[in-house]
Amino acid sequence: MHLHRHRRPRLRAATTLVAAACLAASTLSAHADTPDASTRAAADNPAWGKELPPADAPTSRAYDLIVEDNASGYTPRGGECSKEIHARYWTYGPDDKVYPTWHPTRDASGCTFGHEHGDNPRDSELFSTADWPAFGYTSEVMSQSGHEGGHRHEDHVGHKVLSVNNVQVREGDNGTSVFPPTTGNVIATCDVLLKFHQGTHSPDAFTNNVHELIYNNKCTANGQTFEARYTALVPLGRPGGFGATDCPGPGLGQGFKEVGPAVPADSPSDTKSLGRLLTDSGCVQAIKEGKTHYEPLTGTYIPFDANDLHEFWFADVTVSTSQLRFNIAPLFYVLNPSRYFDANKPNKLGRSVDLCYSENLPGQYCDQVRQAGQNIQWDDPRSPFDGALRQFRPGTFSVSNSGPTTVYTDVYGRNASTTPFEGSIEQFFSGNSPSGMYVRGATRDWGMNDQVHAPN
Repeated sequence: MHLHRHRRPRLRAATTLVAAACLAASTLSAHADTPDASTRAAADNPAWGKELPPADAPTSRAYDLIVEDNASGYTPRGGECSKEIHARYWTYGPDDKVYPTWHPTRDASGCTFGHEHGDNPRDSELFSTADWPAFGYTSEVMSQSGHEGGHRHEDHVGHKVLSVNNVQVREGDNGTSVFPPTTGNVIATCDVLLKFHQGTHSPDAFTNNVHELIYNNKCTANGQTFEARYTALVPLGRPGGFGATDCPGPGLGQGFKEVGPAVPADSPSDTKSLGRLLTDSGCVQAIKEGKTHYEPLTGTYIPFDANDLHEFWFADVTVSTSQLRFNIAPLFYVLNPSRYFDANKPNKLGRSVDLCYSENLPGQYCDQVRQAGQNIQWDDPRSPFDGALRQFRPGTFSVSNSGPTTVYTDVYGRNASTTPFEGSIEQFFSGNSPSGMYVRGATRDWGMNDQVHAPN
């Protein structure tokens, strides 16, 4: 599978160049939010962005994090929006608790938040059904159900939204081409609205493999509609460590680096996908040694450089009963994370921008950093390493359901049942998809404006 690299040579806004990387796996995807949330009117919170929630409204831990002084919440810098302004962007979750949700990078008052959450959900054709995504809902369910494996609450800035409308799914497209095909029969048209937690600034993903996915996909084919709304903490690879990127190679996902115990302790393992492929110090050494890799777009071998400090996150999820078969395997690709793994550093956490100085790495990102004429810190808005340049691919989507459209699973999307149980999440699946569906997503730079910076 080939995936194009968008190179962003900028200190805050510059042109994006394109290169390519080879991926050796197929990607799938679909997601479902709970029908409780889907039946809410999209205007159930007219105070969004304007007022704090009612004083007597129960709040989720995810919302408490952004109100409190907590490293996983929101800590504004001088000149950025206050915590109160930030806390005005909230929604009700399926459990009627208050949750943080998407907000723009700039408030109507003119202040900025310093981080971004991707696409505006209101631009989605599915918004009237899906409503605002409730950031952290799965972790709340886990913590409230006395989950024996423990739980963790993911940081606020890592929640990212993708909205794509009227995506043409073409016959024969399996995701291996760099660019979406423009020929071939259109076998379906899809609208996708998803929220995925992908933090690329902290050590969290070095060991923790389960991350929240809220996925809505509605397609039409041959006059028939099929749909999935799915919410879970989905596993991406094995817990306790991660796989290798294409730098230094020889292939994607080679080997597995054991780092430490995962949280929750019972995090399930995904062995069908490549999982989380993160940059480590081996890539840094390869760049310093001038090692090369094959560039599919030019058909030549070129040296690795600072633009290869990227991350690939794969998943492969299945929900099944005697009447239901649902499968997704999305890809979440980050081209400019602010971190890399270095076992010799505190928390095993290295900063990509530091390599532009300490190792004098080549590459357009580092060239622009050095042109600033001063040392840029990892969380400086001028750094190109802010985790905001991403490609999200919904990928292959398959659903076949001859039974009830409402199904309940545990927080990991397993143990499907037609009746609710303690700690269950309500899912929705309807219709039957044609075979061979691969839904293309989008590559966007969500950090081009409004002083977005790591942590993001």
